[in-house]
Amino acid sequence: MSATSSAAVTRLRDATCSDGAPSARNLLVTVFGDALLPHGVGNAVSVRSLATLLEPFGVSERLVRTSLTRLVNDGILRTKSVGRRSFYAIESTSRPLFRSADARIYGSRRGAWDRSWTIVVIDGSEATPAKRARLRQRLTWAGLGNVAPNVMASPVVTPEEVALVVEQTGGFTNVLVSRSHVFDGPGTLDENELARRCAPLDEVAAQYDRFVDEFDDFDRATLNALPPAEAFKLRMLLVARYRRIVLVDPLLPESLLPDGWAGARARALAAFVYGGCADAAERQLAAVTELADGTIVPDANWLHGRFIVE
Repeated sequence: MSATSSAAVTRLRDATCSDGAPSARNLLVTVFGDALLPHGVGNAVSVRSLATLLEPFGVSERLVRTSLTRLVNDGILRTKSVGRRSFYAIESTSRPLFRSADARIYGSRRGAWDRSWTIVVIDGSEATPAKRARLRQRLTWAGLGNVAPNVMASPVVTPEEVALVVEQTGGFTNVLVSRSHVFDGPGTLDENELARRCAPLDEVAAQYDRFVDEFDDFDRATLNALPPAEAFKLRMLLVARYRRIVLVDPLLPESLLPDGWAGARARALAAFVYGGCADAAERQLAAVTELADGTIVPDANWLHGRFIVE
């Protein structure tokens, strides 16, 4: 093991929620979305299992329980009682959010752009400020950027995807959704200015650069040598870090991105590290996860289609 890869493993072992690692809530969402959901949308897992999976991050079972309660209150998770014990699963109404995040995190980036934009206008007098903020947040997660107060846009998110988010958020009847080309004329916004307004590319690029700095020291030999518990910790840390960036990255078409876009390098690195630790992480998941019904089968074949890099 090289000195740099040894330092990477040391940083991994030292990563805790109290010292810069993602929060317990963030990690729990990652466990459910990245690790548990692919094994069955209805899988309900025990608190003890979740605490074991997150223990390497310095997370206590008490903190796990508190975070789970908050996720249930937010409608992200649901409880299932088996005797006197509580098991937790993804709430059915939040599954589309997990699937949307799954597509943005792991899916293909290739696709021809027809130079059209989806424009969304939220009526500033409709619903409550908190409700409008929640809708804007969910539209941001879907890939739209803010271009003006209550106006959002994306060259890649379809009107159908926007309409689904509006429906799932609920409480709106007057959201305007349109798909059209941007007219380029005197005094009008052209597509490059629209892209600049809806995508804080400098900020996102800086986050991608920090992601690369954190994970670039892992080489193939180091990844292959990780024991299952550390491989699972690395996979959760990697996805939690990457998800926070990609869910605010509007994923603009290549023609609207600057040369040498940092997101391309970060994605290639995520694919490499994820692929190197996925199998061992699945063995850890299968070894410690207690489900309300059934067991986890450690089959990681499906994982190798993730983080597709063209």
